[in-house]
Amino acid sequence: MRELSKIEKREAQSAAPQHTMQRDGSRKRLLRRLAVFLAFALTVVVSLNVTFYKQKATIAEKQGSIAKLKQQADQLDTEEKQLKDEVNKLNDDEYIAEIARRDYFFSNKNETIFPLKGQ
Repeated sequence: MRELSKIEKREAQSAAPQHTMQRDGSRKRLLRRLAVFLAFALTVVVSLNVTFYKQKATIAEKQGSIAKLKQQADQLDTEEKQLKDEVNKLNDDEYIAEIARRDYFFSNKNETIFPLKGQ
């Protein structure tokens, strides 16, 4: 019996280091897996951030361009309205006569024009 208990003690002692070695090996594998996963996750997060900030800069640039184009369109609309008004006025004979009198010194019947030096 004593021999049996001695043998069991020896087996228990020899089994303990193997178990700890197995735990150490699985712990190392776990740490390696975590390191690989964290490296992969970090790579994904960094690439997503870079893409996000590039798109944000592009959007800001496009919005600035849109604002300039809207301002230019407003100016063109205003100019178009002025030109349409000018065309309508030029179709009016009285307006043409007024311009002729003012700029080219034309006169109506029985009118005498006296040009002044200041004009």
